Amino acid sequence: MRMRGKSIWLKGIGAWGVLAFLLCGCGRQETPEDDVVVVEQDDGSGVSYVLEEAAYADVVKTQKVNCKYRQIQEQEVTFPLGGRVVDRVYVEEGDTVKKGQLLVELSSKDLQRKIEDLEYRIARNELLLGYLDDEENNEISSLWVSYLATGGSREDLDDRIDGVRRSYRYQREDYSDALTADREELALVKKDYQSSRIYATMDGTVYDMKDFLVGSTSQLGERVMSVMDTSESLFEASDPEAAKFFHEGETVPMTISFGDGAGDYLLLPCRMDEWGDTQLFEVYEGPENGATKVGTSGAITVVSDSRQNVLTVSLNAVKSASDDRYYVYVLGEGGIREARWVETGLFGDSLVEIKSGLTEGEKVILK
Repeated sequence: MRMRGKSIWLKGIGAWGVLAFLLCGCGRQETPEDDVVVVEQDDGSGVSYVLEEAAYADVVKTQKVNCKYRQIQEQEVTFPLGGRVVDRVYVEEGDTVKKGQLLVELSSKDLQRKIEDLEYRIARNELLLGYLDDEENNEISSLWVSYLATGGSREDLDDRIDGVRRSYRYQREDYSDALTADREELALVKKDYQSSRIYATMDGTVYDMKDFLVGSTSQLGERVMSVMDTSESLFEASDPEAAKFFHEGETVPMTISFGDGAGDYLLLPCRMDEWGDTQLFEVYEGPENGATKVGTSGAITVVSDSRQNVLTVSLNAVKSASDDRYYVYVLGEGGIREARWVETGLFGDSLVEIKSGLTEGEKVILK
């Protein structure tokens, strides 16, 4: 058990005591050069010390890991084409949308006309290509009728029939080539047309929408808005170095200091097999009116190191010397302050592990 508030009134003698007290009052710390440094106090100074016993306890060192509340499923809506005017926007900030719903439409009148022209040309050429068989057969039939009616050379007839077939073969190739080119162009134009119409790829809520979209000119890849799935929200941290301190099934405390959902929470690590640059946590316990706003920031407290049942003193009782050694002040015989070297271990949030230099129950000066 720690003891605080016990005052010891010290009385010293001579000018050395006054000088030492004045130096101490100016902020100078004595560092031991041997095992003990004696500092005397003037009996008229009225100085008291708060003492604490060295005791066995657990030393805990924590660190803060920042996190933010976010939706896990989110569509970032961007312009798929550049250099087009935004004709219409069909949603507003906060609207609920369904998968496949039209969000934004870029200018596409020229594309519509081109699609209509290409579809007409393709339909016409397909029709003409379909007539060729009948026309070819009719023309060859006419040659046979003429040959039978008037007679003539069979060799000449065969040559004329070959010529007809060759002519129609060339026509078929021309129509086929035209159809292939038009169909390929139509596919590209339709793709551009589809790209000019931006759809929701998931159910969710529209947020973080760009202002004054209608009439603006699109830039390829520019973000327009986001659609978030509000059905699942998690806290996300981005501290891969701290990831090793979290364990599956073990809750960790998190605090939101201000704003929506301010209060103390318990978070549970989740989807740990997916952890990398980011780490995800779900709320295990928290205030009744907890965090609901995307972007709310919190701080997770994680234990980075600890020592169990070791000899300890308070953090502010341990002083550092210029040679990276540590010491504490104790009261020696006659109530005189002494500085004593100690070997330290883990420096925790409030306690310091003492490996040697003190024994259990020995009193150190806090202030």
